[in-house]
Order: sequence, then C-alpha cells, then structure tokens
Amino acid sequence: METEKMIRSRKAVRHYTGQITDEQLNKILLAANAGPVGMGEYNNYRLTVIQNSDILNKMSGIYDAPTVIVVSAEDPDAMEDVSAGAIVHNMELAAEDQGLGANYNMSSVGSIPANVLPTGFRGIFALTLGQTDEKFVPREIPLDRIKTNFVK
Repeated sequence: METEKMIRSRKAVRHYTGQITDEQLNKILLAANAGPVGMGEYNNYRLTVIQNSDILNKMSGIYDAPTVIVVSAEDPDAMEDVSAGAIVHNMELAAEDQGLGANYNMSSVGSIPANVLPTGFRGIFALTLGQTDEKFVPREIPLDRIKTNFVK
C-alpha cells in the first residue's frame, strides 16, 4: 500500500475475525523496533505480546482482540509516553498494511493482570490486533482538521 493512501485509510478497528499469523506478528514487531525513541534509549522499553485467552479475558476494553501488544517502560515520563505512541503508531500502520485490524488502546493498560509485564516496567500504550473483514479505503481529510498556525 502506498504511504499516503495507507495514512488516509487508517481507522480504528474494533471487530476481529481471527488470530494473526506469526509472520504478520513479526512484521509488526519489526515496525515497532524501527520506531523512534527519545535519545535512542531502546533498552528502556519492552514489548509484551499477549495472545493467552485466559489473560485477554481478564482485560477490559480490548474488543475481544486475539492479540494485544503492550509497550511498557521503566519509570516512564513524557519522553517515554511520546516514544511509546510512535512505536504503537508504527505497529498500527504495519498491521493495516497487511490488511489486519488494529486499534490504539490506552484504556486497557490498567487492566493487565499482575506479573504479565516485565518486572519494573509499567504499561504505557497498547495495540489490539486481529484479522478483520473491514476494508481500508482512503478518505478525504480536510487540511484544516487540526488548525495550523504558519510562521514564515
């Protein structure tokens, strides 16, 4: 998919029809690892892929997604929050490029059961993932959707 077309086609998917493949997951994880992080401190972050149905059933707000990937960090502050968003955005675009459904998710992070994330790490951002029958079609987006100030 062309980059501009993919960006204009992006949408939150909350209905999943099946599990993603290991090959699809690996492409998504590669996109995460290509994401920019503050000061290049990649070791401050962890990705936790949750596909265990017992754990997923204990989580709220995940729309019955068969896969949830959580980005966590040690003692996160604003830099880690922004970097986690960039990591998740890369994963979301990689998922949709493969025709998968994905949805940014911060509300579910608080419902992750104890001992799922690595010791000392706190969940910042999650991405719900799965197969979907939804179609990704470019939409018209007004240039002034977000008001812009020009300083020339």
